[in-house]
Amino acid sequence: MNKSDFICKVPFQYTEVHADQQQFLCCSAWLPTNIYETENIKDNFLSDKSNKIRESILDGSYKYCDETQCPYLASLIDGKHLDNKFIPKYRGAPTTRMSEINFDFDRSCNLQCPSCRIEVINALGNDRKRVDATIEQIENNYSKELIYIQITSSGDPFYSKSFRQFLINIEPSKYPLLRNIHLHTNALLWTKKLWNKMKNAQAFINTVEVSIDAATKETYSITRKGGNFDILLENLKFITNIDTIGRFIFSFVVQKDNFREMKSYVDLIESYKGLKDKVYKIYFYEVKHWGTWTDEEFKDKQVSNPNHSLYSEFVEYLDQVAYHPKVGHNLHEHMTKLTKKLL
Repeated sequence: MNKSDFICKVPFQYTEVHADQQQFLCCSAWLPTNIYETENIKDNFLSDKSNKIRESILDGSYKYCDETQCPYLASLIDGKHLDNKFIPKYRGAPTTRMSEINFDFDRSCNLQCPSCRIEVINALGNDRKRVDATIEQIENNYSKELIYIQITSSGDPFYSKSFRQFLINIEPSKYPLLRNIHLHTNALLWTKKLWNKMKNAQAFINTVEVSIDAATKETYSITRKGGNFDILLENLKFITNIDTIGRFIFSFVVQKDNFREMKSYVDLIESYKGLKDKVYKIYFYEVKHWGTWTDEEFKDKQVSNPNHSLYSEFVEYLDQVAYHPKVGHNLHEHMTKLTKKLL
């Protein structure tokens, strides 16, 4: 498929609000242009800089997008899959309307994953006041037009005190158009007790992404530092059986420490019987350099680099999962197309 024949709707309706004067029109790893100009979220969304990004979608160049990182664009270009994020160009440009927000402005997390951070982060004092002020801006000014809220790609929604309280105290009357709250979590704190406190939010939580990055306890202790694999597995039994959640993503950042577990990861996820009647996808993502490693350390971890000593072995393991109907990824350029038999 030709990318110039399709329009990605995301930058026309979605914004990702970060701390430290950063805001984006998509995942910051996939469309890394910072559109922040003022503290006003909507003004940034409608700025000239933002409109230039949308023009690049309309002209088919996608010049601001990273085609190697975005799994949806990579899959479209490779002719593998057309996600519903894309519409045919002949249908015309989508309406520019800020109806989707990702709460990425609190990096608080109970884990210290080496690929993401060098220390445990917990927003306290003035940092928490800043987070609460951003939530207040959204609730007071944009809540009536929001259809979708994501919490969060920057940390964990249940470890963040501000995000947890938002989920517990949300007033549905303030969000008349809201259809979905998408949770992105490591799932370690998602207990039945906490879920029962979130009664007002439950009806909106229809989709979930759980980041795991391992299929065994040993590897989990490396890739998800500070986590407890046994607690995770137990919580997943509960979470995958919540009736109101119909769609799941299980994500896995591929690196030297875990690439041999990709097939085992697929098997692990498919072992959960609660997913039988759900829609779910297992995503493998290429590791990114977020500055937590030195350049040399990153080179050692990036097994998907063709110059890596384990690259050939990585390709063999990738081929074991890449053609599975439940698998998505942004590793298309590494597929050999030699193994086409589905698992």
